[in-house]
Amino acid sequence: MKYSGIIFLGILLVVVSPVITQAQELCDAQVLTAQGPVMAVNDEKSPVCVYKGIPYAAPPVGRLRFRPPQSPPKRNSVFKADHYSAECIQSGGPMPGVKAVPRSEDCLYLNIWRPKKSGAFPVMLWIHGGSLTSGSGVIPLYFGDRLAAEKELVVVTINYRLAWLGFLSHPDLSQEDPKGSSGNYGLLDQIEALKWVRQNIAGFGGDPNNVTIFGESAGGWSVCNLLGSPLAAGLFQKAIIESGGCDVVTTLDKGYEKGQQFVKDAGCEFRDPIPCLRSKTPEEIQLALDASSRKAKEQADKQGKKKSGPLSPEQANFDWIPHIDHWVLNETPIEAIRGQRFNQVPLLVGTNKDEFKLFSIAIPGVRSLPRYIIHKELFSILRGDTAAGIEKLYPYKNYRKPADAVIDALGDLGLGCKCFQAAESVSGFQPVYYYRFDFTRHNFPHMLGAAHAVEIPFIFNTLDRAPANLVASESKRKKAEPLVRDMMSYWTNFAKTGDPNGPSLTVWPKYNSTDKQRMYLNIPLKVQKTDNVEKCEFWAKHDLMKQ
Repeated sequence: MKYSGIIFLGILLVVVSPVITQAQELCDAQVLTAQGPVMAVNDEKSPVCVYKGIPYAAPPVGRLRFRPPQSPPKRNSVFKADHYSAECIQSGGPMPGVKAVPRSEDCLYLNIWRPKKSGAFPVMLWIHGGSLTSGSGVIPLYFGDRLAAEKELVVVTINYRLAWLGFLSHPDLSQEDPKGSSGNYGLLDQIEALKWVRQNIAGFGGDPNNVTIFGESAGGWSVCNLLGSPLAAGLFQKAIIESGGCDVVTTLDKGYEKGQQFVKDAGCEFRDPIPCLRSKTPEEIQLALDASSRKAKEQADKQGKKKSGPLSPEQANFDWIPHIDHWVLNETPIEAIRGQRFNQVPLLVGTNKDEFKLFSIAIPGVRSLPRYIIHKELFSILRGDTAAGIEKLYPYKNYRKPADAVIDALGDLGLGCKCFQAAESVSGFQPVYYYRFDFTRHNFPHMLGAAHAVEIPFIFNTLDRAPANLVASESKRKKAEPLVRDMMSYWTNFAKTGDPNGPSLTVWPKYNSTDKQRMYLNIPLKVQKTDNVEKCEFWAKHDLMKQ
């Protein structure tokens, strides 16, 4: 037995050693891209090769500010992809518990995780959320190491220009552009990243003909904008929208109004505006914007102007969103889908049960407001038929606190019914899988519930990483593990084949406008008819968020 054991170990070493060596060599090898060779970060303990901070476009600075992304310069030397890039310029701090990283205009970089094995693996490209004004692809919550290793695919995360740097529209910008376009720079960045992936991903073990785009919140908006953009045709084969929508775009005329006000606030009103804006640093512009904002607030306070409420149309507008410029976008994505003028690929789409509870945290005491105040505010802010409809469809008695009824209504208005519209519209042309995420067994079940973005760490298997680890303790993470495994499988099966189903999984039927079945992601999983049809029909008639 002694000698046979030694012989067995020897055979094992002979068999396993070449596999280990091959895996290490895979990460150590240079990958030739259109711009030059790239080398990975090779952590011998990691089951993946990681490529951090690869430029997919030229730095959008100086004369390239407010212009479509340009190809990155070619290199003769090897690019060592050993550190993440800066985040794109944005206001506010990092997510809770997340370490702050540098921010820069020079931010158009992507990150790649691939298995330590040879093959042509499906690709999943993640587009981060943050209202198109914040976020990045270098947040640990989105790292693709576990997804790539466990499910054998290539994961890509990207940065794209945000806020005014990504979506400023102005007549002078449109005049200097050969396509007569302005205000879609962030969306064009996403398209440029997809072009880079199509051209180069094979060298990183990815299949350029099997690319899935997926994103949450503003990332979900972006996915639908890419569905609706003729410039993105052929660059992806599947799409996943998490808590997004298909109508968060505006017209160039409305963009011009905001752009001209921006020029004034930035201190460039009495100069040639675009050269003036390009001559200033982002910090200088932000200081001018902050000063203008304070002045406007002081004037409003002096005049005793009443602040608009949380359901008012003014609060539903977003300053920095894409524009219908008849180049990048010819119409709203939802109109393009309904008219069958979109990039037709299978779609997985859904929302979370308690979307807006996350945002209510920013308004201290709002959930403690008594019923009579909520009723009074509803009818003072909204038309009577809209307010009455909300109270009928979201009866106070069905909620733990009266304010939760309005919070639920806001979630349907802003996100839930937008995803329902997408499922309904696409299902006539392509396979659609529709879901609602209901899991609430974390540290704050009543405060957060199944809130906005809570599903993300279930897909990436990052419940132990900030900020998810602040919400889910170790014991809670163990209880969530079965749903983590199921969601990872559903998402990656869909990325591989266009169908989320697989062995040992609850069958997830395709959505259709007759049966209207959706998957309820919880423990246990269940499939039943969606319960939001009447509510979404109401919000289609009373949409307070139309631009």
